[in-house]
Amino acid sequence: MLLCLLGGASPASGAQVVLPDLRMAKLTTIRLDTTTMPGHRLLRYTATMVNIGPGALEVRGSRASTSDRIAVVQRVYNDDGTFSDVSKPITMQYAGDGHDHWHSLNMEGGRLVRLDNTKVGALAKHGFCFFDNVSFQLSLPGAPSSPVYDTGNSCAMGNPDALRVNMGLSIGWGDMYPASTNYQWIDVTGLPNGTYRLSATADPRHLVSEASYTNNSASARIKITSTGVTVLAYGPGA
Repeated sequence: MLLCLLGGASPASGAQVVLPDLRMAKLTTIRLDTTTMPGHRLLRYTATMVNIGPGALEVRGSRASTSDRIAVVQRVYNDDGTFSDVSKPITMQYAGDGHDHWHSLNMEGGRLVRLDNTKVGALAKHGFCFFDNVSFQLSLPGAPSSPVYDTGNSCAMGNPDALRVNMGLSIGWGDMYPASTNYQWIDVTGLPNGTYRLSATADPRHLVSEASYTNNSASARIKITSTGVTVLAYGPGA
C-alpha cells in the first residue's frame, strides 16, 4: 500500500501498518415515520458503524485560521506505536443538521433498492461525528476496555471556530446513529408498498484507508405497507 506521508514518528524496521476495518452492525429499529414531515413517509432505522480491524480509525482536521478550509489527514498507526499522517479527501463542516459539532461528510451511506437493485431512495443524512459510543467486540486484540475517542476529544463540540477537529473509532467500538436522529431517514413518500432491500454502508466512497472494503455493508430485506415495515431477513445480501 502506498501512503503519502505528512509526518509522524518513523516506524522501526519490520513494523507493520495496522489499519481499521469498518463495517456496519445489524440494522435495527426500522420503522415508518409520518409525523416529522407532515405529508411525507420517512423510513427510519438505527445504524452503527463499527471498527473490527487491527488498528484504530483516527482522522484529524486542522486549519491555520477560521477563514481557512479544514485539511484532513488519517493517522495510520503501525504495530510498534509509530504512525504516519496521510492526506485524505474528507470534507469537515460544522453542524448542518441541528447538531452543535463538526461532521465528516459521507462517512456513511444508506440506500433503498427494489429487489432488482433499482435505487429508489437514499439516506438524507450526510454529515457524521463518529467516536466510541457503543462497545461492539471488545474481545478483539488491541480493543480498549473503555472509549478512547469520546465527546471530550471528538468533533470539537460547541466550537464552530475550532482550528483542530479529531474523530475516531477504536478497535472493537462503534458509533451509533439511532433511528430518532435528525435526517436518519430515507424519504419513501409515494413509493409503492412492496418488498425492498435497505442497506447501510460504512465509508462508501473509500475516503479512509482500511484493511478491507469488501465487508462495509449491512442490509435488511423489508416489506413496506401502508401501516408500517416488516423485516423479512437480515444479511449482506438480504
